Amino acid sequence: MTNSHPQFGSSHQVSFRTPGLLAQILAIIIFLAIVAVLFVFLVPLALVLLVIGLVYFVYFKIKLALRRAHQPNGPLDGRRNVRVVERDE
Repeated sequence: MTNSHPQFGSSHQVSFRTPGLLAQILAIIIFLAIVAVLFVFLVPLALVLLVIGLVYFVYFKIKLALRRAHQPNGPLDGRRNVRVVERDE
């Protein structure tokens, strides 16, 4: 029986080397620095966007309530309650 993929045969041995201790420590420090920068910039940005979104939400809710109040038969309609009397002519 022949092996159709000789590169996967048992005659080849692969060894993996892990990065050294200094490289691992440096990678952890770089990762923590990136996370710290993201927290410093993204968290305040998210809070500012949340506040802006809430302000717009409240603004449009108030605008909608005032628009409804000015609609016919609303509390700020401005018309007097007048009854129409039909006369026989």
